[in-house]
Amino acid sequence: MGKMIIVGGGGISLEDVTATQSDLIKGKTAYLQGQDDPLPGTLELTGNAQAAHVLAGETFYATDPKDKQTGTMTVNSLLSFSCAPYSGRRVLVKWQNPKTASGKPYSGVYIRYSTSGNPGKTGGTQIYKGAGNNTVSEGQSQAYLDLPALSTKYYLSIYPYVTCSAGEMTGAVINATVTTSAVLNKTFTASGSYTIPAGYTKADLFAVGGGGGAVNTYNHGGSYGGSGGYTKTVKSIAVSSGQVLNMTIGAGGVNNANGGATSVTMSGAVLCSADGGSYGKNSYDTGNAGGSGGGQFGPYTDKADHLEGYPGGSDGGDGYPLNTNYTAKGQGTTTRAWGISTGTLYAGGGGGGSELRYYAGGAGGAGGGGTGGSGISGATYQRNGTTNTGGGAGGAGYYSTAEGIGGSGIVLLKLY
Repeated sequence: MGKMIIVGGGGISLEDVTATQSDLIKGKTAYLQGQDDPLPGTLELTGNAQAAHVLAGETFYATDPKDKQTGTMTVNSLLSFSCAPYSGRRVLVKWQNPKTASGKPYSGVYIRYSTSGNPGKTGGTQIYKGAGNNTVSEGQSQAYLDLPALSTKYYLSIYPYVTCSAGEMTGAVINATVTTSAVLNKTFTASGSYTIPAGYTKADLFAVGGGGGAVNTYNHGGSYGGSGGYTKTVKSIAVSSGQVLNMTIGAGGVNNANGGATSVTMSGAVLCSADGGSYGKNSYDTGNAGGSGGGQFGPYTDKADHLEGYPGGSDGGDGYPLNTNYTAKGQGTTTRAWGISTGTLYAGGGGGGSELRYYAGGAGGAGGGGTGGSGISGATYQRNGTTNTGGGAGGAGYYSTAEGIGGSGIVLLKLY
């Protein structure tokens, strides 16, 4: 039999009252479970809570009026929620805070994510709890979140909470979806610096040194082509937002000069480096080497066996020789970007020049090598290695007394 209390001539029954002092907000009084007299509540709210009600679902008798009532205090609802890709794995979530209302407290939000559907309050993985950057009533608040993978669709659920002495209460869920950004590819054709953006943790680098210049005219107007710049690939470098990469792009060699080295450093440490190609030394100098070897000039012999210039090498191969014992050497491995068969080809060797009139210069090696100078009057050709390929310079020919210039280097960056 429940207790009966007579107040002001009317009776109330506490037989089925469920509310206790911890369910009633501090500073308010009511007839509560198992009590003859009205008691003050002990429920304390934190954050920007404004309510003064019994927890939703709990019953009680108010001191005025005296009819049995049910508590209505619930966590206030968010007004909106959205999410957009920001950089790499990082996304930007935004929500609008609730409008302050009596009986609807609010402290902050939970955010959870999943790749297989809306996670709600219990599914997926919690990634955030807090009040964002703005706590005013109806204010727009936001936070940056770093999700696990690139190029991935995520389902996000946000819901409000309030912390109180009885524990934690949560409110209604709002859902949103977002797809994170893809792998970021950058190309650097000039020396400078680059700051790692947010949302990326690994980097791959590919560097090409500057192509070698041609040698000054060696014999009867013909000269050797320069070797292409060396190439280098480095993968899975750990990086973080705000770190700075410093790129030095190797210049192409001019006349009797090697190409310049290309390098990438971070905080003084060398991450990736590729030397420049050797200039077009004569074939008896075994130091003539690079990414791909330069071609020899077309020499005059008693048998006149090859008056045209020899072509430059390509894809890391040797230059085409007259004497195989003194071939301009290539690096012996592919010069394609990232070292893969589908990568762009770089660092072709320069073609050798024609030693006599009426004969063409050697073709530049695939990957930017310059064409050797011609012995044909009025002929046109490109003796310079192609800019930002590390291609070697073409040698001078009978009708082209000036040697070519090696192509400058390049750096490719992949962030993921």
